Amino acid sequence: MNSIAIRCFIAFSLLAVFASRNAAAQDPLRAEDYSHPQLNWRTIETPHFTVTYHKDSYNGEKGTERSARIAAKVAEEVYPAITALYNFEPDGKVNIFLKDMHDYSNGAAYFFENRIEIWSPALEFELRGQHDWLRNVITHEFTHIVTLNAAMKFGRTMPAIYLQAFGYETARRPDVLYGFPNVLISYPFAGINMPFWMAEGVAQYQRSELAYETWDSHRDMILRSLVLDHKLQSLDWLSNFASKKRIEYEFTYNAGFALTRYLAEKYGEKKLEELCKNFASVASLNVHTAMEKTFEKPSTDVYNEWKTFLEQDYAARTKTVKENLVEGKQIEPTGFANYYPVFAPNGKLYYTSNGDADFGGHAIVELDLRYDSTRINTAVAILAPEHKTYRELLAQSGALIGESGELAGGNKSGICKMCGFHFGLQSGEDDRRALIPSAARVQVSPDGKTLLYHRYGGTSGEVQNLNDVFAYDLASKAETRITIGGRLETPSFSPDGKTIIATDQHDGTGNLIELAFDADKSKQNFRRLTKFANGEQVLTPIYSADGSKIYFALGVRNRRRLMELDRATGVMTAIPTGVDSSLADTDERDPALSPDGKHLLFASDRTGIFNIYRCNFETGQINQLTNVLGGAFMPGLDKFGNLAFGNFTSGGYKISVLNNPQPLVQPDAAYRRKAAIPVKVSTAPVKESVIEPANKLPDSLQSQAMLASAGGTLLTQSATDSLTATPIKQFDWNKMNGYDDTQLPAYPDREYEKIFTSLQILPIIRFDAYSKSQGSFLADAWRSTKVGVAVGSSELLNNLNFFASLLLAPGSIVSNESGFGAVLELERDAYLSLEYNEVSFLPASMLTKFTLDIYHQTRNVKDGAKIVQGNDSATTNVFYYLTEIDLSMRFRIPVENIFFKRSNFRLQLAYSPYASRVGSFYWEPVTNIISSGADTYYIGRAASLFWNLNLIERSANTEINPVGLLSRVRVDFESDQLQDSIEVTPAGTLKTVYKDFNFIRLSLDLNLHIPLPAWKHTLTLRSYSAFNFTSQPQDLFFYNFISGLLGMRGYEFYAIGGEKATMLHAEYRVPLLEKINIQFAQFYFDKLYASTYFDIGAAWNGGAVPSLAEFRKDVGVELRLEAPSFYLFPTRVFFSATYGLDRFTQDLGEQFVTSSGQRSVSYGGEWRFHFGILFDFNFLSDDSRNASRGLVR
Repeated sequence: MNSIAIRCFIAFSLLAVFASRNAAAQDPLRAEDYSHPQLNWRTIETPHFTVTYHKDSYNGEKGTERSARIAAKVAEEVYPAITALYNFEPDGKVNIFLKDMHDYSNGAAYFFENRIEIWSPALEFELRGQHDWLRNVITHEFTHIVTLNAAMKFGRTMPAIYLQAFGYETARRPDVLYGFPNVLISYPFAGINMPFWMAEGVAQYQRSELAYETWDSHRDMILRSLVLDHKLQSLDWLSNFASKKRIEYEFTYNAGFALTRYLAEKYGEKKLEELCKNFASVASLNVHTAMEKTFEKPSTDVYNEWKTFLEQDYAARTKTVKENLVEGKQIEPTGFANYYPVFAPNGKLYYTSNGDADFGGHAIVELDLRYDSTRINTAVAILAPEHKTYRELLAQSGALIGESGELAGGNKSGICKMCGFHFGLQSGEDDRRALIPSAARVQVSPDGKTLLYHRYGGTSGEVQNLNDVFAYDLASKAETRITIGGRLETPSFSPDGKTIIATDQHDGTGNLIELAFDADKSKQNFRRLTKFANGEQVLTPIYSADGSKIYFALGVRNRRRLMELDRATGVMTAIPTGVDSSLADTDERDPALSPDGKHLLFASDRTGIFNIYRCNFETGQINQLTNVLGGAFMPGLDKFGNLAFGNFTSGGYKISVLNNPQPLVQPDAAYRRKAAIPVKVSTAPVKESVIEPANKLPDSLQSQAMLASAGGTLLTQSATDSLTATPIKQFDWNKMNGYDDTQLPAYPDREYEKIFTSLQILPIIRFDAYSKSQGSFLADAWRSTKVGVAVGSSELLNNLNFFASLLLAPGSIVSNESGFGAVLELERDAYLSLEYNEVSFLPASMLTKFTLDIYHQTRNVKDGAKIVQGNDSATTNVFYYLTEIDLSMRFRIPVENIFFKRSNFRLQLAYSPYASRVGSFYWEPVTNIISSGADTYYIGRAASLFWNLNLIERSANTEINPVGLLSRVRVDFESDQLQDSIEVTPAGTLKTVYKDFNFIRLSLDLNLHIPLPAWKHTLTLRSYSAFNFTSQPQDLFFYNFISGLLGMRGYEFYAIGGEKATMLHAEYRVPLLEKINIQFAQFYFDKLYASTYFDIGAAWNGGAVPSLAEFRKDVGVELRLEAPSFYLFPTRVFFSATYGLDRFTQDLGEQFVTSSGQRSVSYGGEWRFHFGILFDFNFLSDDSRNASRGLVR
């Protein structure tokens, strides 16, 4: 094999451990992944946890000490309650890691590592209600740790067992050891397979007695909307991650919570433990097996019982609402995230929308409404503050949007002239929609000339993603950044337009911030108006009509109320909205003023469904203005009395307009506030939970009690369960729910010392079929078998990561060695990787990562060498030793430009000694055994620069049918030595004589995936070129090959290669089957795509490009199947058949002849087939973890 093929082969051999990490390495480096070593990291240790946090932050801010101490307190409080329910305790301490360097909120449980990562800013988005963030997220993530560990088949240290099979082309060239891979199978048998809905369902359920995560009005809204519109998905769909849009993930979270509550309430909480542990059986390959074993009935019966209950219950409880609907006219049907409509003084409406994007893609949209019909007159995206993907780049370049903000060239179809991308949907002759990414809530200045909003602005060093305030001038179409590193959200203008009120958040607590509306930072005069310090959430502030007061929503624990702050006195009071004081968990939000300032509009869930209400400041009268089935939020009223609001439906948030809304005239048109607990309807021999009266609950839980559908008795779960003879341990639920997190234990802390996760072990069984046939199938299988293990560990802050693997081939012994000598002779594939991220001598904004990779492989060839001298000859074994050492520095260039923001760069130094050893043999002329001898036949040295630009759009079909641009550029400066001859020194020893090859190699790979206007068809255009710049003729060893699996599949890998090579690839891909939604064993069949393609390419030596007649061509077809496994691992299957249209012959060197005695080999004029089962269709990502110089399809 040549140097390129060897490096490709090494990369393929590592597919088991790097398939998913390679794909991620193509993405731009993110500030979120930076470990911030310059901060003061501290650790709190408790009996069951360690909590690591940063005591300080940037710009003199405090770190996350408050959050860390609460996390330690909460974790220890919930530990016994959660572990008792599942009768399982984690092995060892769970490591919690808190950070607050970004305006981002989330939590993650790394259940194989017993590690929890928490972002301290409180989670606030439009699909969740009000909860105590830290109490909820700590309990949620710890429940993940417990339940997923309890469900593991092989234990926490063994995530999976990998099964691999590699097949190879039959090499036609005698100067090639074996062919290039044409079959690639790397499949994990997972150690865990809990379905999506259940993993998240139990984490949200936690314990029925806990009030940290409750079935609030948002939860009920989502499920109700789906059920009433008959869109509740099947059990298999809810179990898998595949093909989901952003909102569909939330649908699954929500349904999982509901189904888990149903199972616990109907069959008893102990069934949750039983169900979890049934997944630990190796025989439980999917949810159907585990559920049937647990509930002693088919899983479809259990699911249908739940679904039928929901349909009947929601139909009954919404009957009156349906008879008295007041929901206006929907004016924005596209997208699922249409938020915060606001009217300008001139009557134009502005709001944010995600359009037709599956993820992200928000835009600020401007609408002119015709009040006689409420139809859109114009719908023009006017703002593009940040560009993330190829579609956005095209829009910015003017391919779609003209200077005036209208569709370029009068293009009314919303189709890009440059690539054919379909940007928008038409809903009428006059409707036009062009969506460009933007931010969150938008506000309009009093004079109607300026838009105000927040979005990620980063910092000057770009190591933090922070929200800042921006203003957009509607006349000049110019954006101005008002703050830098302000961490401000939802800004709003004062009545005179001179000041701004906004919110900030530090260490999980929000406050009101006021500043002057001035781009000159020295004149902004930041002023903190509130002094919250205990996790309070401050949201969506606005000024009163005279500017003397500020109205905002305040979230504390599970309740959100509207508040009024007097700017002069600082006195804060609750706005009297007429809500029943007995409804302790009422959520009221989204305050907005009427144009005359006399009324406050807001959203409230006082009936159980969010609707828009109006409060008269003078009389105090409260009127309900809408009556919807889903939910009405974010009101905006114009001077003509037209009410615009976000209207939640089963398709997400839409924008609706209600002309001249009137108070609801049916006071009894209310939704029954709380869902009913299902009574037991099953005849299966399963015992029910003991149910106790709700009056035994603390006050904080009274509002969580639910009415039984039969009889109306207040019911809830108890702390006991009759499923076992021994009751579940009793806990002080009153104390846990009546917490006071202003009082914290005095946990001692210490300077952080590196904490490493326990060693992860991945057994690997590989069938590596590169050897010549051994004469029988069993003999071939034994010769191809390799067994081994991969191990890895990572440091808590991700500063140092370790990974290694070793595989041995027990059937590869070709000599008579025994004992330890035989073990050393076994073929082996070894790999070691160390990644170091704690880099302080380079600018932090570069996000630098250093990696040391060492690859080592050996190959044995029985009778691989024939020694001939005169009439005497002998054969002997040959052993090959391939080693490569790579030192890489991965980084980004922190420049505010789309090309740099979406780029990865890597510098790499490589040293590659390849050696061979000839085994001992008997030589008749001397009647003696000649000892074995070894030599290093190749020494490679290279300095390389990589540049990857990824503008692939994120969608539910990104992997199987990508859209966008992906380019790779690589420059290698090589100084190599290749064995030329062997000479005898005067001392009588053998010396290898090398020939030097010093040259520059440049490779360019451009992939353009163009979406076509109809359906989900795409056209892929790819150009790949590689050039060796050298003044001397080169050996085949250094050629660039463009055929085989990685390029023109109609020809063997070694068919088309030279010092210079280029190819063009055109492919048309279409969906054959989507939403297959079939679960079989551990596989979930999701979608099937087909494509047909054409390739043309040539390789040559010297400077002259071959004529077109000398270019080789092929045509082929490919099938792609998405079939995720075990609810955890992506499983992507491809099969291609390619026909080489040109038949040609290559001459061999004088010293080589084929087995048939020919001095040439022929290629083309035949079908060639390739097959793979991998994590990714892009199966050879170009990153620091492999040294492949091949192509990437």
